[in-house]
Amino acid sequence: MANAEHARLVLLPEWSRWRAENPRIIPDLVEAEFGGQKLRGADLSRAILTRANLVGADLTGANLSNAEVEGAFLSGAVLDGANCSGVRFDLLEVRNCSLRGAVLTGATFRGADFSGSNLAGANLAQVNLEAAVLDGVNFAGADLTGASLRGARMDRASLVGATLVGAIIEGVNLAGNDLSGADLREAEATRVQLPGATLVGTKLWKARMREGNFLRADLQGADFDGADISHCTFRYANLEDARFINCDAQAADFRDAMLLHTELVGVQMAAAQLAGVDFRSPKLGRLSLVRANLTGATFIGCNLRSFRFEQARMEGADMREVNLEGAKLDGAILTGANLRGSRLRQASLVGTVAIDADFSGCDLILADLTNADFTRADLRFTRLVGANCRRASFRFADCRKADFNKANVGKANFWGALIGGAQLPASAIHWRIGRVITAILTASQRKRQQKEKREQERRIRETVRLVREIEEKDPRMRRQAQRSARLPQP
Repeated sequence: MANAEHARLVLLPEWSRWRAENPRIIPDLVEAEFGGQKLRGADLSRAILTRANLVGADLTGANLSNAEVEGAFLSGAVLDGANCSGVRFDLLEVRNCSLRGAVLTGATFRGADFSGSNLAGANLAQVNLEAAVLDGVNFAGADLTGASLRGARMDRASLVGATLVGAIIEGVNLAGNDLSGADLREAEATRVQLPGATLVGTKLWKARMREGNFLRADLQGADFDGADISHCTFRYANLEDARFINCDAQAADFRDAMLLHTELVGVQMAAAQLAGVDFRSPKLGRLSLVRANLTGATFIGCNLRSFRFEQARMEGADMREVNLEGAKLDGAILTGANLRGSRLRQASLVGTVAIDADFSGCDLILADLTNADFTRADLRFTRLVGANCRRASFRFADCRKADFNKANVGKANFWGALIGGAQLPASAIHWRIGRVITAILTASQRKRQQKEKREQERRIRETVRLVREIEEKDPRMRRQAQRSARLPQP
């Protein structure tokens, strides 16, 4: 039970004077009844409020620093601007409370239920909110620097403009929540769940968000400078005007995301899922797309100089008029890709598979095409001056008017290729001779086939004439022919 004198004085104006005169006395307010009472500005520091009833109490501006509130009832209480530093709210039910601007540094909320409470502008730096129930809580403008929210439940919580620098939100489900303008710099957010969340203008510098879920999230103007977003999914997300600078986005999924005016500079996107993405609008710089899935992606007119595409899947990609000078495409799959008019000077395409690809009009001067496969590719008017085409395959490719001057075509395969008007080096003269021989043999074979066809038609005509003569001389055969002619056709 509470000390009757303490319980009486705390409701009187003399309480402040009494606390000043008795600084060493700890107020005993165990199981005190303060439901709905006005305790504005009261000094309850270090007070023992175990199992006290504070439901609906007005504690605006009160000092509860280091108070003991174990088992206290605080639902509906007003603690706006109150000093609750060091208070342990663990496992308490503090629903629908107002703690606007309250100081809660050093407090703990493990397993506490703050559903529907208002903590706008509150100071929650370094607070432990692990496993707390924070459904519908308003954290707008609150300072959660270094706070731990691991395992917390935050359905419909608002974090607009909140500061979560260095906060721990690993695995926290923030689906559909509003974090517009929030500051999550250096946050520990591995596997954070943010599908459908709003993060417009959010700062995520150097945040560790590996395996995070941003499905359909609104990330307009979000800043991921230096963040770890590897294995994250951004499918259908709105990334308009977002900034990805020096990020680790390995194996991240950007399929169907909106990348209008998005800035992608210095990003590591190895093994990223980018199938069908349109890169014409984003600002691109120094990307690494090793082993990335770029099937059907659009790069028309982009500057991809010195980019890395080793072993990337680029089937059907539209890369017309692209600058790929010095780019690395070793082992890339460009089957059916369109690179018409692109600049690939000094690019490396060692072992690249470009079957049925369109390289017409490309600049491949000094490019390395060792072991590349250009079977059935369109290489008309392509400039391959000084290119290394050793062991490359141009089988059935269209190389008409292509320029292979000074190119190394040792052991290259031009079988069945169209090389009319192509400029081949002296080392490839055997392919030109072979082409001439093939043309002669083909023409000879065609003439022989035509002759055989004419001879067959002559034999058929003579046979028909001979049969008619026999029928005219033999009445029996003439009657059979007439009966056959009268029979209905099937």
